[in-house]
Formats: sequence, C-alpha cells, structure tokens
Amino acid sequence: MKKFLTIAIAAFLVTTPALAEDKKDDIVVTVNGMVCDFCAQSLTKVFTKEQSVKGIAVSLDDQTVTVDTKEGQSLSDEKIKELIEWGGYDLSGIKRN
Repeated sequence: MKKFLTIAIAAFLVTTPALAEDKKDDIVVTVNGMVCDFCAQSLTKVFTKEQSVKGIAVSLDDQTVTVDTKEGQSLSDEKIKELIEWGGYDLSGIKRN
C-alpha cells in the first residue's frame, strides 16, 4: 500500500509544475479540512471529472486547490463550492487570477 501511495503522489507531483506555467486561467480555492494525501487525491478526482477543468494542483501546506480551466471555459463559484462540499470539505475562499 505504501508503494502505491508513493507512486501516486509522485505521479501527481510530476504534473503539478505544468500548472504553474500558465496562471491566467487559474482559480485558487482555499479549503478547510485537508490534512493528508487522501484529501488531495479525493479533490483531484472530484475536480478532474468536470469537463471545463484542465488540471488541478493541491497544496496541503497552504490548504489550497489551484484549478486550471480549459481555454474559454470556467467554473462558477457556486459549482466550485458544490464540488468542495461534495468532496467532504469546507470552502474558505475563492481567488481568481
């Protein structure tokens, strides 16, 4: 199980730098209650099911989820709140770049 988690986390971290390059469409969501890698995986799964989402990066240290949307698409604040709460967490704030 530890090997699987290590591989999953490594794969997730490898995709994260690509999100940092293009900040124009990013939405930074502050989330209360994220404490472990399972939290990050849960929210990753919830958000990537949305057609308008290109990718996400989760920071447990900052308690944030950075959502990168596809060109010409976005997510409403209401939809973001719904996804966060559906994942079992509390929305603290939304900042759009």
